[in-house]
Amino acid sequence: MIFENFEKLTNDRMVKALIGMSRQKFDDLVPVFTSAESSIQQERLQNKVIKRLPSGGHQGILNTPQKRLFFVLYYLKTYPTFDVLGFHFGLRAGHAHDFIETYLQVLERALNTLTVLPPRHFKDVADFTQAVEHYDEVMIDGVEMPCVRPRDPDQQKDRYSGKKKRHTVKALMLSNSIKQILYLSPLSGGHHHDYALFKACFDPQLAWFFTITLRADLGFYGAAKDYGCLSDIRLPHKKPRKSKNNPVPELTPTQKQANRDQAAIRVVVEHAIAGLKRFYCLTHPIRNHSLTLIDRFFGVCAGLWNLKIA
Repeated sequence: MIFENFEKLTNDRMVKALIGMSRQKFDDLVPVFTSAESSIQQERLQNKVIKRLPSGGHQGILNTPQKRLFFVLYYLKTYPTFDVLGFHFGLRAGHAHDFIETYLQVLERALNTLTVLPPRHFKDVADFTQAVEHYDEVMIDGVEMPCVRPRDPDQQKDRYSGKKKRHTVKALMLSNSIKQILYLSPLSGGHHHDYALFKACFDPQLAWFFTITLRADLGFYGAAKDYGCLSDIRLPHKKPRKSKNNPVPELTPTQKQANRDQAAIRVVVEHAIAGLKRFYCLTHPIRNHSLTLIDRFFGVCAGLWNLKIA
């Protein structure tokens, strides 16, 4: 099986190409993954979802925690179809799908145990302030990924981006200066503008950015005005509109330099987005139709990126 060949690898570059992390990170994650799987089974037993814990009998192909962790990381990194995934691991496509849904939850629990999963929502301003209290400034940007065209007409309208006539899903991401992902918003359809999502996640009536500087691009134009004097929001200068009095609108040299300085600071959020896209499940058009599963892709890949740079 493919796992046996993986165990024999001595080239760490090849290991990263298969699972998106080094061998040392993988070995360190195995006991946390095992503990998370055990705790989920205990919860299922207490909630009477199962009558007893698995103890004997046929163990199947994925009979060790190492194989199960490799299975889910290999899927996230390479993103094969379930037919191809099943072929590599000696499973049917339906079983491969079911195992992915199961072990993604286990991996999410393990990453949460390691405190590398970014929060997906904030209860209030105090909760947000506590999450970013160690940083002087944060950067924000939208993350948009292509997906298959939904069959439902309402979903088609919600996910139609207009960019290259594609259907997409998107989320907002907050990053600090060391490329760590501090926040990832719930998923939304690509039809929604970044700034509309921003206002939905961060109520303009509250002083979210009173103690911290927020840097954004022109997709969030108007934020400095809408969020008032109680927020420190830095945006680039926007070129003035063309008019009769100003037929060739241009920014001043001072404004151009300020925009370059802003871009040089804010580029770290682009690097954090690139960290997500190390996993091909968020690079190739997303074939999965379940929004819950896609949302878990985003959260787990953000946690794996934070784990990499931790």
